[in-house]
Amino acid sequence: MHDGKLFSSMLDAAAHDYVFFLERGYSGKPLLQLVGDRYNLNRRQRHILFRAYATRHDSRRRRARLVEKISGKKVCLDAYNVFFTVMNHLLGNPLFLSTDGILRDVGENRGRIRDNERFQRAMDLVCDWLTAQHPQAVLVVFDSPVSHSADHAVAMDTHMRERGLTGVTELARSADHVIKQCEGDVIATSDSVIIDVTNLPVIDIPRLVLESAFHVEFPDLS
Repeated sequence: MHDGKLFSSMLDAAAHDYVFFLERGYSGKPLLQLVGDRYNLNRRQRHILFRAYATRHDSRRRRARLVEKISGKKVCLDAYNVFFTVMNHLLGNPLFLSTDGILRDVGENRGRIRDNERFQRAMDLVCDWLTAQHPQAVLVVFDSPVSHSADHAVAMDTHMRERGLTGVTELARSADHVIKQCEGDVIATSDSVIIDVTNLPVIDIPRLVLESAFHVEFPDLS
């Protein structure tokens, strides 16, 4: 369901200007502040502006690499990126479809797990979906600096074994670095930096999981 105050006409107007400047080579915090201040956007709207909008070229290029099937494929999964997005939906936080077609959240809870029960539920939902897709193997990479990451990796390993899902977990100082070096067939992440430096197909697992489990429709900002 749309939050009218969050996804407002003012945000639409700000996004138009933001993309206009992105197309002309401007980027970063100065641009975000300039446009955010001009349209008096709140903190959450500024997060959306930064995470949802890309140039038309980048959006088309990323969309062209999106896939929905991973049967028989080797998948490299950006653990917290995927689980946090699903968890944020369970927490009632806003999610949206970005201009590149990828589901993202506002991004305020990255690196912090305040509700372990819902995090575990997110992990269950993803594992159930993965099992039904019959991938050849899954590499699930956790960022070790996140609190209790070792426990989360063990839990994920247990979930996969219980379901007969072929895969391994890995703790890394930077999951981004590992995913960028992925030698599999598909990457599972919404991180645009990772997507833009790899040539592999991309699967938007949170969107597929949530649409399948809850038949939900998300605000489409494209």
